[in-house]
Amino acid sequence: MFDMFNLNEKGNIGKHICQLRKTSGSTLPRLPPNAKIFSHLKRKFQKLIIVCDSHPYTNYLLRSQAAIAFEKRRHQSSNNWWIIHPCSKLRFCWDKLMTFVYLYFFIIVPYVKAFYTICGRKITYQYNLTIPAFAICLLDIIMNFITGYTLMNGSGIILDPSLIVRHYTQTYFLVDLFTSIPYALLTNFGNDTFAGTHINFIALIAELIPLLKIIRLSTFRHYIRQIHTDYGIGSVTDAVIWLSLLTALIFHWSACLTWGYPFLSIYATRSKFENSDVYAIKSNLYQKDSLQIYIMSLHMGISNLVGSSFIEFRKISHADKWIRCIILLFGTGYMIYLIVESSAEPELKYQEIMRRMKEYIHEKNLPRHLGQKLLLYYEYRYQGSYFKENIIVSTLPNHLKQEINMRSNGGLLKTATIFHDLPETVVKPIIYLQDDIIYKFGDVGNCMYFIASGTVAIINFMGKEITHLEDGNHFGEICIIQRNNLRKVSVIAVETTELLRFDQRYFNRLVLSNSELYKRFLAIIDVRMKQINHANQISMDEAKQQRKRSSKYKRLLMRTGNLDPLSFIFSKDEKNSEKNANSSANTRSGSI
Repeated sequence: MFDMFNLNEKGNIGKHICQLRKTSGSTLPRLPPNAKIFSHLKRKFQKLIIVCDSHPYTNYLLRSQAAIAFEKRRHQSSNNWWIIHPCSKLRFCWDKLMTFVYLYFFIIVPYVKAFYTICGRKITYQYNLTIPAFAICLLDIIMNFITGYTLMNGSGIILDPSLIVRHYTQTYFLVDLFTSIPYALLTNFGNDTFAGTHINFIALIAELIPLLKIIRLSTFRHYIRQIHTDYGIGSVTDAVIWLSLLTALIFHWSACLTWGYPFLSIYATRSKFENSDVYAIKSNLYQKDSLQIYIMSLHMGISNLVGSSFIEFRKISHADKWIRCIILLFGTGYMIYLIVESSAEPELKYQEIMRRMKEYIHEKNLPRHLGQKLLLYYEYRYQGSYFKENIIVSTLPNHLKQEINMRSNGGLLKTATIFHDLPETVVKPIIYLQDDIIYKFGDVGNCMYFIASGTVAIINFMGKEITHLEDGNHFGEICIIQRNNLRKVSVIAVETTELLRFDQRYFNRLVLSNSELYKRFLAIIDVRMKQINHANQISMDEAKQQRKRSSKYKRLLMRTGNLDPLSFIFSKDEKNSEKNANSSANTRSGSI
């Protein structure tokens, strides 16, 4: 009997094959065969807008399959089912699109405004360059109004339309709206001939409003980190890519500022074009081709940014000097940002630990699956940021330590409804990785567990899977209440699972035999023992049926004089092939 599921067997250790009925995973109700096309389309649309298991941030916000399934049910059963979940497939695809749109916007729009619009240079294809980006940004406003958002501390996901509208209007709505309007179509500023005295300065300022899209730089950073997480790129590589990209953008913006600001000063002071002492005008640089102008402006902009002197430009105007000072201050601030961003100590320590762990795995020549389990444990335990918890806690007084333990374990403890009356200090957090064996049938049990996050499989002594337990459930209570303290089932982690262990000595001390909590435990044990006995009976019946079938086949083989089933099959196949060959030969002889 026990050979059907032997946890000590080499082939079965650490490998859980789910025997329960699998579903599509969407938690959406099945449609009848005669459902209308609209119902099918609605179902497909809902699959696109509910939370997606493969979204890069799903496992950070919802740390178990049970939490993900609950979020799906909460979304699709509400009246706001049409709201797009922030961790859905549709939103992730849109975020990818907006990543490239923002990058395009940050490059093309400043270039067109600085090197063509402000200085009066003609560009016949200006609208073709910028209008598609403006159109997609307007669509992004609509998407943001129908997409949920995550609370700042990650404690919840809001899908209520009124709260979404209020949140968006209080944050980025006005910025998105004013920077997504193609003012060039309204002002027709680009068709004016260059002259400092009669230019409509208000129309010029309106043309420059889309440059405020730079406020969305943090959103652009969020999208890039999201893509890197999806492709499994580490935090250090992510930081290098981001800082390199940001540096290139700042160099580009410095070139645009260096070229465009002096012309703005001409418009603001209403000075004559021919009387201006701006370097670009005095040197006739503005009359050269676009590539030469951009290269020269880039050289001047980078020199301004890093504080380098360019002796070839000795005679420059006050406007050129002003923009040089502004960019120099901006460059100094950016250098400070680079230093702070590149010295993120917890992330760097985490990467160093992961690197040493990989070297340790390679040096010890550990099996691949064991090495992966070690890396997964550190990834789940520290969430990409390492800190020395023992050193930090050791410096705290006892009352603060106790309060921290109550707060940290209290949040986990609240997921199990039966333990609401127990102190938080009597439980010990433990993390099990996927396919880890928590305990086996027949082991001595001196504790019970409840699930803070994750999923475990309950398996009887014959290897039949009884059920799955998820967030808020508990197991192992039978051994610490009944006199026979041997485990009645085996338990395996289906995914990375965080448990809280409750030892028997604390149970006997805190849960009195005449208390209401003890009676609730007895009721739960009664229900679970019935489930276990029912599963055991089914397993034994199946084993009897299998033995009957085996005996039947054995008697059949004994009649044929051959106890080897393979020989019986092969001999039967040989007779059939010989018979077919004879019939084919007779057919050929008949045809001749």
